[in-house]
Amino acid sequence: SLRSSASFITTLTAAIIQLIGIMIMNKVYEYLSIRLTDWELHRTQTEHEDSFTFKMFMFQFVNFYGSIFYIAFFKGRLTGYPSSYNRIASFRLDECGASGCLIELTQQLAIIMVGKQILNNTLEIVLPRLKVWLRKRDDVEVKENSAKPMRWEDDLNLADLPEHGLFYEYLEMVIQFGFVTLFVAAFPLAPLFALMNNILEVRVDSNKFVTQLRRPLARRAEDIGIWYTVLEAVANLSVITNALVIAITSDFIPRLAYQYGVDDKPGGYGDENTLSGFVEYSLTQANVSHFSDDNKVIDSTFFKDLIADSNNTLKFSDFQYCSFRGFRQHDYSGGIDNYRLFFWQQLCARFVFVIVFEHLVFGIKAIIAWAVPDVPEDIRNEIEKQNFRAKVMLRSMDADIPPSNAGPSQGSEARV
Repeated sequence: SLRSSASFITTLTAAIIQLIGIMIMNKVYEYLSIRLTDWELHRTQTEHEDSFTFKMFMFQFVNFYGSIFYIAFFKGRLTGYPSSYNRIASFRLDECGASGCLIELTQQLAIIMVGKQILNNTLEIVLPRLKVWLRKRDDVEVKENSAKPMRWEDDLNLADLPEHGLFYEYLEMVIQFGFVTLFVAAFPLAPLFALMNNILEVRVDSNKFVTQLRRPLARRAEDIGIWYTVLEAVANLSVITNALVIAITSDFIPRLAYQYGVDDKPGGYGDENTLSGFVEYSLTQANVSHFSDDNKVIDSTFFKDLIADSNNTLKFSDFQYCSFRGFRQHDYSGGIDNYRLFFWQQLCARFVFVIVFEHLVFGIKAIIAWAVPDVPEDIRNEIEKQNFRAKVMLRSMDADIPPSNAGPSQGSEARV
């Protein structure tokens, strides 16, 4: 029923609205990046492009990943607890569902990433063809001439190359790289969707650049510019974010701590290495009679629906305790006390996991970087040989050039 799927539908709708807002704000951030970079008046074109790239990426980073970082690391952590909820202008802060924030994070990632891919590919197919069609429609000479237009006439009606050339292709791939790496622990299917998108992207871009856009002007470049630094920063950040997702967003560490560290498991399981009873153990019971008027749960939709489903045979007074997620002391006599000892144990385990995971991954990365150099040894040796030959040729040419105050020698005239 819709009521049982209300949480999923709400999350799905919010993610779609978020995606629409992201695509709209992309244009706003692009305009801001261009204006800010033009005002800086850089000395060289390379400095101008690097500055524009950095600004554009930072805007896009906040635009695409802002809501994801919020759900992963902030949502539901500042809401408080029954009888002491935190509020802003009489509104309670947002919190995750009963199953935690990991499911919502996965849904948000999937919708934003896949939705962005679908919209971008659709626009890359439709917009160039639309521009070409509009130019041909407005071309009076082509209309008056009934003969088949020449090849150069068709090329004249092709769409212009974007102002920044291949910049937007780089940006699209870097943003996708961020989706694949930053939160892959929450959405393991991200690399698969990225591969499928890249296979389609190759064909879409090849058709766009060959048949719909004017031929770009070739220009020499030393390297990919600041994009290398951006990719390296995203890769390093992804190690930390994935460690935090596993340790903080998910229940992986608390489950391990409960399975192997708790000797008084509920349900009569004692010190058995099992997860049975974890949900009950993770809940805290609060006495509803101790709630203030601002925190009365009788006004919540859950209780209204529950009472309505019982044909009004249930009343609020029938509910003495309510349970919520959190490793706090149970509230039986008055006021919710401090955290239980298990809370501090699993919190320490979370931070230990983050530190060990981060050092392990960075260590493996350093070993691979040392074992697999960026430039193979045979190519590096060949480059050194070519540089040496170039120096020898320059020295021999300098030796053959006569002094400026003397005429050419007989040997040099013979060679000429």
